[in-house]
Amino acid sequence: MRRLPLFVLAIGALLCVAGQGAPRAEVIAGVNDVPPVSEAPMGQQAVRRGVQGPKGLFTARLLLLMNASKGAFGKPTSFAPDLYYSPTDTIQLGLVHTDPMGWQTLPGAGLCLTGKSNGCPHVYDNVGFDFMYGLLFGDVHLSLHSSLYLMQISDPLWPMWTIGLSGKLHFGENVALFFDPQVGITLANRADHEDYLFLPVELQFQASRVISLKLLTGLTGPLSGFADSYRIPVGVGLIGNLNRNVDLGVRFSFDNLLGKVPDSASRGDQRSLALLLTIRS
Repeated sequence: MRRLPLFVLAIGALLCVAGQGAPRAEVIAGVNDVPPVSEAPMGQQAVRRGVQGPKGLFTARLLLLMNASKGAFGKPTSFAPDLYYSPTDTIQLGLVHTDPMGWQTLPGAGLCLTGKSNGCPHVYDNVGFDFMYGLLFGDVHLSLHSSLYLMQISDPLWPMWTIGLSGKLHFGENVALFFDPQVGITLANRADHEDYLFLPVELQFQASRVISLKLLTGLTGPLSGFADSYRIPVGVGLIGNLNRNVDLGVRFSFDNLLGKVPDSASRGDQRSLALLLTIRS
C-alpha cells in the first residue's frame, strides 16, 4: 500500500510529459467560458471545455444527491452546492460540498435534508476549500488541484488536505477523458480517520451540439487496508447545455459495482441518483 501515492505521482509525471507538446490556448476576451481547446469553438459544446475557468468566471454547480438503493430510495437526500471563481486565467478558487469524487459524491454530503431517521445524522457536516492552478491548456488540459476539506465537522473532527492533478485529454472534437486523482492526508484525529485515495474518471462524448454523455467510474478507498475496502463506482451521466450559461444534468450510478464488497452483499445494492444545475456568469 505504500506504493499507491508513488503510483499516483508517476501517472501525473507521465501526463505532464505527454502534455509538453500541447499548445497553450488563449482565453477569448469577454467570453464567459473555460479556456478553449486548440481554437475550438466556445459555447455549448461541453466536451471541448477544460477543467477550470478563465479570469472573471463565476460558476455555481448545484447538486441534489439521492440514495437510489432498493428499499431506501431518497434516504438520505442532500443538497451539495459547489461555488467557483477564477481571479486570474490560471487560478480557480472554490467553496465545495462534494468530496474529491466530484459528481460521484455519495448522498449525504452538504445540506442533508431527510432527517436522522432517514440517513442524515447531521444537517450540515462537511465543507471544502478548493484550489486549482492551470499548467497546460490545449488538446491536453492539466491543473494542479489541492483542497482543504472538513470531511466531518462533528466530533471527532476530520480535516483532510488533498493534492493531485486534474486533467482532460481530448480525442478529436467529440470525445474526451477527464481524470482527477488526489491523495487525501488526514490532518488530525488520525486514530479515528484515515488517509484516502480518490480517482474519479469520466469518458465524455458530445452526442449533439447541446447534449453530452458521460461514462463514470473511478477508484477510492482508505490507503490503510486498501485492498479490503476500495470502491469502484460505475455510472452514466447526461448533460444538456441549455445555453452558454446554464447546464442541466442527471446521473445514475452503482456506487460500488466493481469494488470490494462483503461476501453477503450484492454488488448492485448500492445505487445513487444525482440532479445537476450549473450556472456560469
